[in-house]
Amino acid sequence: MMNGFGRWAVGSVFALALVGMSTPSLAAPGQKLEWNLERQDLDGALRAIAHSSDHEIIFAPEAVKGRQAPPLRGTYTALEAVETILRGTQLVALERDGTILIRQRFPAASEETMNSAENIVVTGSRIRGAPSISPVTAITRSEAQQSGQTDLGQVIRDLPQNFSGGQNPTIAGSGQGGFTNVSGSSALNLRGLGSDASLTLFNGHRVAFDAADQAVDISAIPLAAIERVDVVMDGASALYGSDAVGGVANVVLRRSVDGVITSARIGAPTDGGGFTQQYNMVGGPNWDSGSIMIAADYQRSTEIAARHRSYTSNLPSDSTLIPKQKQISLILAGQQKISDTATFEIDGHYMHRAFSSCMPYIVAASCYTDGNALASTVDSWSISPSLRFTLPASWEIRVAGTYSRSDTSIANRAYDAGLEISLAKPDYANQLSTFEVGAEGPMFALPGGDARLAFGGGYRSNKLRVDSRRFVEGIESPIDIFDETRNVLFAYGEIFLPLVSPQNDITAINKFSVVGALRYEDHRKIQNILTPKIGLIYDPIDGIEFKASWGKSFKAPTLYQTGQTSNAQLVRGSIFNPAPESSYPVLYLYGGNSNLKPERATTWTVSTTVEPKFLNGLRLGMGYFRIRYRNRVSSPFSSITSALQSIYADYVQLNPTSEQVLATIDSINGVFSNFTGQAFSPSNVSAILNDRLQNISLEAVQGVDATVDYSRDFGATGSIAIKGSLSYLDSKRELTSSQPSIEQAGVIFRPPHWRGRLNANWKRNNVSFTATGNYIGSTLDNRYSPFVKVGSFVTLDTVATIQTTASRGIFSNVTWTVGVQNLFNEKPALIRTTDPVALRYDAINQSTYGRVISLTLSKAW
Repeated sequence: MMNGFGRWAVGSVFALALVGMSTPSLAAPGQKLEWNLERQDLDGALRAIAHSSDHEIIFAPEAVKGRQAPPLRGTYTALEAVETILRGTQLVALERDGTILIRQRFPAASEETMNSAENIVVTGSRIRGAPSISPVTAITRSEAQQSGQTDLGQVIRDLPQNFSGGQNPTIAGSGQGGFTNVSGSSALNLRGLGSDASLTLFNGHRVAFDAADQAVDISAIPLAAIERVDVVMDGASALYGSDAVGGVANVVLRRSVDGVITSARIGAPTDGGGFTQQYNMVGGPNWDSGSIMIAADYQRSTEIAARHRSYTSNLPSDSTLIPKQKQISLILAGQQKISDTATFEIDGHYMHRAFSSCMPYIVAASCYTDGNALASTVDSWSISPSLRFTLPASWEIRVAGTYSRSDTSIANRAYDAGLEISLAKPDYANQLSTFEVGAEGPMFALPGGDARLAFGGGYRSNKLRVDSRRFVEGIESPIDIFDETRNVLFAYGEIFLPLVSPQNDITAINKFSVVGALRYEDHRKIQNILTPKIGLIYDPIDGIEFKASWGKSFKAPTLYQTGQTSNAQLVRGSIFNPAPESSYPVLYLYGGNSNLKPERATTWTVSTTVEPKFLNGLRLGMGYFRIRYRNRVSSPFSSITSALQSIYADYVQLNPTSEQVLATIDSINGVFSNFTGQAFSPSNVSAILNDRLQNISLEAVQGVDATVDYSRDFGATGSIAIKGSLSYLDSKRELTSSQPSIEQAGVIFRPPHWRGRLNANWKRNNVSFTATGNYIGSTLDNRYSPFVKVGSFVTLDTVATIQTTASRGIFSNVTWTVGVQNLFNEKPALIRTTDPVALRYDAINQSTYGRVISLTLSKAW
């Protein structure tokens, strides 16, 4: 927590470790040395490393007081040696310009370190040194690897506060619950509010959206390239703008790597299919004034088909459950100090993915005989340069820009009796351009410290080009073709007021701070939006902290929602129940709407964390959240055939005149189709149904999150680290104001009420073992009467890691990792189906993989 680092910085005299025991000879920056240190006080071990490697190691004496360092044997750089002896503690090491800083792990929130030895900026704030007023969860690269997670898509799917519905490669090829998977991307979906209502950032900046959905493919960044992922579990539009209704995930890239690290992994489910190969390399040079990190990752997996699973025997054997996929990722992150006051930074990524699935129509056939064969490719990239200037009085200015693209090409071939009868080719091209200038620094002194201000503004442009065509017997026909652009001007401000600090020595008020933020966004042709947020941080005593926040968030309509065509169909009145009073047909409107306005939300969050003094290393957290999400974009009719019921009266025009019918047809930008089999007469229309997208829905979400974090070093018997999270979610949605609310949590194909994850790691010298329990709660199948319960899904993952002890040669710095996901091979709970060739389990919530065994070999060179 912030208590830790802030207290050390203000109330302690930093120890500069420049003396100690002599072991190896002095090292050049980044040079590996052979170490042979016995078990001793952590203070003495740090001093020994500093003296022998000619590094400055800065730490607070009380931070290491009473701690023991394990024996250190092997070949490491100075930073690696420090990280090794800090394992199992709440301390982490950061290297900046040859100096190693030691601080408490993620104080008050997950921190995004600046690229200098200056103050810290947290994800969830734009102010250096200020805490986030929102709950933040951090998953480091090492934690993910120790848990057996292999990519960022898996990391966010395992997060209890996230929902896998939306766009994820784990969704069956044929789709389920209204969700489909056409590009193999992994999108954040916090609180189940939709992948377009959760914002994903790469190193704090936006990148282009993926395919048609207004979401970002987080799996474009390989795990080897990141320091961690910070997830803000609260509405954050006042800080980051549109889309941050459910929260924000920030992927923090590594800025530098000592040497080169290579890794190879193979893995496969024991039930068959899904064989995976993954190879990556990360490294780059470091020099006195800068560094570059370059990462390359290649992974390839075969499909899991119905023939591979006993519980899908009702499906055609070639039906794709998990599509086959190939992906190549390249990442760049660098920095260069230009002068004493200026630093240049750059981030970039490139990703190529090929993805395919097979969907037969009948049990006895292949998709190439009777069915659909889908293949897609995705290419995405971004480049984000920035300049950071240090000004007098500790102010800083940052100028940054990003250009990013994501292109998805899909080919969906339909076959009948072995012949290709049609080819659908939807292509989606997304583009993002941004420019931003921001400043941050102290304003005036308060009793608890300096009041600080961050402000700035900029410009953002998102573009989407959709080109969807169908080819039948060589004849081309358009499905949906349009270009949509959204230009946004924005300005923001954030203030941090530390009113009381421990140095004030006030009874029952150890700390008290106020944080406020305000953001203005002008979405051209849509609306101007002003979103505020205010929060309080109160520590009655050292070790207990309370946070409370209130704010507004919003999501602009997606480019696909406003850009897609609106169409009209003339249909027979006899299909409706109730039927129209006359026997005349009905004019039905559907599709996009260029007049949509932003969705809006109000969020409340209250949380507390406790670090009991009687049990050093333990941190407990509890939080309550509430979201009122209104003006959600939706089509009014849950069922077209029931559209003439009285509850839909606001969207039905009965007995329209000829002029009204013709004006309605003229208002569409798509196609008018007559499905009645009779000649169209505008005077013979019984009703006009407006089922086009509109701002009509209301969603009310609330719940509780609980966390536990504990670590302890037991000396000769090793160290342990325990991290757990439990989340309860209640969500209801009203499609229109005249309709009853619909459960959005605890029902089939939607987020369960309860999700939890508990991870325990034990480490001793060069050996570690991790066990992770995952709990996905039961849901209610309310599709048919009677309603029935769908059982919960409980799995156990285990990972064992051994690092070689050789000091030199080919076997030095080698790590072997064996992982088993779903150790007991838990199967998804079966569900009812009316279609004999439909999935008989909830593939949105419960995994198809089964037990997966993997072997990873990595080496630092």
